[in-house]
Amino acid sequence: MRSMRFEKLPENPPQLTWPFVSRILKYFSPYPFRLLTVIVLILSSSALGLVPALLTQKIVDVALPEKNLGKLALFVGVSLLATIILNFLGVLQGYLSTWIAKKITFSIKNDMYNKLSRMPQSFFAELKDGEILTRLTSDVEGIQQVFQTTIINAMTSVFILGTSLVALFNLNPLLALISVATIPLFIFPTKKVGKLRFKITSESQKQLSQLNSHVQESLSPQGSLLMKLFTNEKKANENFVHVNEKVTQLQIKETLAGRWFRMAMSIFTTIGPMLVYLVGGYLFIQGEMTIGGILTFATLLSRMYSPVTQLSNIQVDFMRSFALFDRIFAYLDLKPEENNDISQGKITQGEIVFDQVNFGYEKNTTLKNISTTFEKGETTAIVGLSGAGKSTLTNLIPRLITPSSGEIFIDGENIKHFSLEYLRQHIGFVSQESFLLNTTIKENLLYAKKEATEEELIAACKASFLHDFIMSLPEGYNTPVGNRGVKLSGGEKQRLAIARVILKNPQIIILDEATAALDTLSEYYVQKAMDELMKNRTAIVIAHRLATIKNAKKIIVMEQGKIVESGTQDELLRKNGLYEKLYHTQFKNHYSKNISTQEVA
Repeated sequence: MRSMRFEKLPENPPQLTWPFVSRILKYFSPYPFRLLTVIVLILSSSALGLVPALLTQKIVDVALPEKNLGKLALFVGVSLLATIILNFLGVLQGYLSTWIAKKITFSIKNDMYNKLSRMPQSFFAELKDGEILTRLTSDVEGIQQVFQTTIINAMTSVFILGTSLVALFNLNPLLALISVATIPLFIFPTKKVGKLRFKITSESQKQLSQLNSHVQESLSPQGSLLMKLFTNEKKANENFVHVNEKVTQLQIKETLAGRWFRMAMSIFTTIGPMLVYLVGGYLFIQGEMTIGGILTFATLLSRMYSPVTQLSNIQVDFMRSFALFDRIFAYLDLKPEENNDISQGKITQGEIVFDQVNFGYEKNTTLKNISTTFEKGETTAIVGLSGAGKSTLTNLIPRLITPSSGEIFIDGENIKHFSLEYLRQHIGFVSQESFLLNTTIKENLLYAKKEATEEELIAACKASFLHDFIMSLPEGYNTPVGNRGVKLSGGEKQRLAIARVILKNPQIIILDEATAALDTLSEYYVQKAMDELMKNRTAIVIAHRLATIKNAKKIIVMEQGKIVESGTQDELLRKNGLYEKLYHTQFKNHYSKNISTQEVA
C-alpha cells in the first residue's frame, strides 16, 4: 500500500500535463450530446448578444434622423425579442450545465467511496478524523464549480470575445486595433495571482480538515463524554475557535487574492471606451464615422472587456480547481487491497495454519516467526501482556493486514488465493467494543445477512441470550440503538454483536477481548452467548480474563511478538513459565517474580 500523509499538501500547483488534463476530461465524456448542446447554446447566445448593440447604430443613424416611427419600433422590437430569447437560452444552458456538473460530482464521489471502501484497515489508522469527510464533500463540491461556472464561463467568454472582435473589425479596423491594445494588460499578472490562489486554497482545505477532525472528535458520543469528564469544554472551544479563525482568515485571503489586479483591470476597462470616444470623435469630425457607429463601438468594447476580465479570473479559478483535483486524485491513486480470486478451494473445516509468519510496520517487527495451528472445530485461546501481538496475529487471518513474510493456510489453501469477499464471509469477528450502526436492532442484525427471515433473527438473538431483553422494549426489534449503540449497555451491545455473527454463520470465529470491559453479570451472559457461538466452529479467543478460557482446547502464550508457550491449561501450569505467572498473578496474587503487573490484555 502506498503510504502518505494527507494533511501535507503540495506547495506548488500540479503540472498541467496531458494525462492530468485528460483525467479531468474523462468525467465529461459520458455526456457528449448534452455538452454539445451547451456549446451550441453558448455560441448562439454569444451571437444573439450582438443584436441589441448593432441595432443601436440603426436606431441612432437611421430611425431617429429619418424620424421613422415604424423603423424605430421594428429595431426596438427585434432588440427586445433578441433579449428575451437570449435569457431563455441562458436558462436552458444553466439547467444543462448544472445537470452535467452534478453528474460529474456524483461519479467522482462514487469513485472515491469505492476506492476508500477497498483500502486496507491500516490506511484508516493513519488518517485524522474529518479528513475523508472533507475530501468527499468539500473538495468534490468545489470540483462541481469547475464545470458549472469556470468552464462554462471560459467558453462563454471565448465566444463573446470572438463575436465581439469580428463585429468591431467590421465596423472600423483602425479603431478596433486601438481598442484591443489594452487587452495584454489584463493577462500578464494572472499567473502570479493563480499561484497565490492555489497555495491559499490548499492551506484552506488543510485547515478545514483539521476543523472537521476537531468537531468529530469532541462532539461524538465518546468524545463529548471524555470532554465533560475531564472538564475540557473551555479548552475544546478555544481549540475550535483557533482553527476556525485560521479557516476564516484563509478563506478571506482566498477571496481577496488579486484584489489589486482586479482594481487595475477596472481602470483599464474605463480607458478603452475613453479611447473610443476620443478617436471615434476625431473620425466623426472627419466624416469617417457616425455617432451611432461610435455608440455601437463603445457598447461592443464594453461587451468585449467583460469576457477578457472573466478569462483573466478564470485562470485564477482554474488554479484553485487544479488544487482540488490534485487532492482528489491523491485518493484515487491509492492502491487498494489485493482481491485475488484464483483458488478453487473451499473453506469447510476452518483449520488455520501459520507457517513462519512475520509482520511489522516499517522497521518495527510486531510478529516474529509465528508457526502454529488452530485446529478445526476447536477453541484456541491467545493470552499475553499488552503489546504482545495478539490482535495483530488475528488481524492477519481475514487479511486486514498482510504478513511481511511467511504464509497462512485455511483448510490447506493459502489465504492469498481466496478473494477477500469469500475469505471474510467465512470469518466472524467480535471485538472488545463492537461497532453498531445508528439504526434499529433489526437493521444492525440484517447487516450480517440482509435476506434473513424474522425466524432467523429471533433464533440468533435467542442463541445470544438477547431475545427476552429485546421483547421487553416498547418497539422490540425496531428499537433504535443510538449513535454507536449508546442506548444499549456494554453487555447488550456485545450480545447484539454476537447475534450478528451467529446470523452470518461463519466457520471461523475470532473473539478479541469480547468480555474485557463488562461487569460480572454482563460477562456471564456474554460468555454463554460466546459458548453458543463457538459450537462446532474454529474459534480463536483473545483473553483478558483467564477465567474465560477454561473451555479452550489449546492456549497460546505470546510475548513480544513471539509464541513462547502453547498447550492446555494444565500443561502450561506445570511448565512454570509465563502462563503460570500470569495465572497466579490474576488468581493467587502472591507471586513477586520478574513480571510486569500491567493488565493482561
